[in-house]
Amino acid sequence: MLMIHHHLRSAPNPFCFLITLILLIAALVVPAKGQDSTKDPQLESARKPDSRGPGSPTNVNPLTGLGTASEAHYAPLTGKQRWQFYVKSNFASIGAFTGPVLNSLLDQIGNQPPEWGREASGYGQRLASRLGTSVVQGTVQSAGCALLGQDPRYIRSSSEKVLNRSLHAILFGTITYNKEGKKRPALATLGSYYASSMITTSWMPDRYTPLGDGVRDANRQVVLSCLVNEIQEFWPELKKLLPRKIH
Repeated sequence: MLMIHHHLRSAPNPFCFLITLILLIAALVVPAKGQDSTKDPQLESARKPDSRGPGSPTNVNPLTGLGTASEAHYAPLTGKQRWQFYVKSNFASIGAFTGPVLNSLLDQIGNQPPEWGREASGYGQRLASRLGTSVVQGTVQSAGCALLGQDPRYIRSSSEKVLNRSLHAILFGTITYNKEGKKRPALATLGSYYASSMITTSWMPDRYTPLGDGVRDANRQVVLSCLVNEIQEFWPELKKLLPRKIH
């Protein structure tokens, strides 16, 4: 999964990233909406209620490593689907490795933590750390969601308005659906951020502490999850800009 933790201590304010991403998405999506304004309203009304459906309920985004469910046609994961989604999002998809690989490269460039050095062995430690953090987070989230009957996926908005969808993405950084399709605090997902951040400090240099670095980085991850949700929400539009093989 696309996780950003304490390795990047000097990372810019995540709110700046979030605002920049929202403006970028608006610039990409609004012109496309304007081009569709000449279409016959009757033909448009004949479309399916949600043309941005994620496809298979266990599909994983190749960039973020997250899954998506439709707000308009919500269906909870079955027990078997939960297991399939856990395996795909943590081990058996491109998205399971995109985040750890990219973040470990940034860690290597920034030499974080400096105790691991800039040699190949240092990068190996950084990559292993990122992969370990991702698997811990995904395991805690999946187990917690199954126990509480919550959905580990992002719930995509049924609205067609860019602003509404963007606000929806921010809101669903802290809430999700239960198995009845009702909004609930995303306790399992939020808890997984803190659990993984705190556990990660156990293999970091001694100066890292669970209640200091671990909690601080989990707080950052909660904010950054809203940024990732923006990507999830507007992925149907954004993926049109990417090579077809990446979809």
